[in-house]
Amino acid sequence: MAPRIVILDTNFLLVPFQFKINVIKELDYLLEVSHKFVISSRTIVELENLGKSKSKNGIAARLAKKILESNPIEVIKSDQYVDDWIVEYAREHNAIVATNDTLLRKRLRPFKIKVVVVKSRSSLGFI
Repeated sequence: MAPRIVILDTNFLLVPFQFKINVIKELDYLLEVSHKFVISSRTIVELENLGKSKSKNGIAARLAKKILESNPIEVIKSDQYVDDWIVEYAREHNAIVATNDTLLRKRLRPFKIKVVVVKSRSSLGFI
């Protein structure tokens, strides 16, 4: 059986800095099926732009880039706005989406797409 696709949203990749959660390890623990992580190529662009800042988000984005470089995460080429790509890709591939973006979660709800969020300041869970 093919691994279940898990799409990582940009804001979810900022979680390790914000909440000191190892999102890759926690997702591996939470998901009880074979899975693989994917992101949009535009997510990398968003992280690079955020990473230019000296703010907390800039630091978080630079950490997120290091996480991407040190884990097996497939980058899917896309020219679409990231949230549009996530909705479309998740629908096409019955993917799980890891995001804390409330508006994106609302967009995914009608399609019954599984979503993983930060449940508390120290753990992840499905909504």
